[in-house]
Amino acid sequence: MSWPWETGPARDHESSTVSKLVTRRPKMKKGIIMQKAISLVVNGRTLRGMHHIPKESGSFPTVIMYHGFMSSRLESRGIFVKLSRLLASRGFAAVRFDFSGSGESDGDFRDMTFSREVDEALAILRFVESLPHTNPERIGIVGSSMGGAIASIVAGKNADIVKALTLWAAPSIDIVAGLESRLKDEMRFPRNQRGDIDMGGLWLNHGFFEDLKNWDVFGSLRKYKGPAFLAYGTGDQLVPPATAINYEKALPGPSILHYIEEADHGFNRCDWSDEVIKETVAFFSSELIK
Repeated sequence: MSWPWETGPARDHESSTVSKLVTRRPKMKKGIIMQKAISLVVNGRTLRGMHHIPKESGSFPTVIMYHGFMSSRLESRGIFVKLSRLLASRGFAAVRFDFSGSGESDGDFRDMTFSREVDEALAILRFVESLPHTNPERIGIVGSSMGGAIASIVAGKNADIVKALTLWAAPSIDIVAGLESRLKDEMRFPRNQRGDIDMGGLWLNHGFFEDLKNWDVFGSLRKYKGPAFLAYGTGDQLVPPATAINYEKALPGPSILHYIEEADHGFNRCDWSDEVIKETVAFFSSELIK
């Protein structure tokens, strides 16, 4: 989740490298990780993503990544790219998509709702489960910020498929809904006649907050019995670190709660991002590679 008063979505630094890999299809060399562009059509919109695999043949434990509000498949400072490459170096496949209206995927951000991103996240899970490089018995998911709330619902609806869940700074629905009152107090976020909010160059549709009332993240999460890893920064000004306790209480299975001292919402410092990536990889390694 990248609130508009923070740094905007990261620029895509991967396009030129990826097009080279996709068009030339080089032979894999020992120690080289393949990264290729993939796409998926959901409700008429093409979602674009990246697929990382440790080698050209075989099926692997696979981690799917769901980005946050106003972000992209790179996530803050490219942290999802770093996580994907480290996972691939440890024998995992990793998949990260832009939700529609974000990054390079089709659609307009002004049409984005929580419900639509849940639908897309579920479709991504089904798609990844069918990929030849995916070991369908060893699938994990990670969600950052609002992507963590979405990942929680995906896990609850697919407790038989998702074998490990990681949440980074996931907010409750109440916290996301609270953005509405905060935006009303910020005069620099004007509204149009429909009530859409200008989020610094992107329109947030007027129905976004009404749609949130349809969702009970903690209720969904209670259906997921598998292991979970929760990472929060003690310096997060957007999602209070105590939110992690509510997530932990909702989880019926084993969970690890890891606080990163002084870290902000996006883990935007090298030692913070290194720590959350390291701990996340260690968790997935312990749960998906046995």
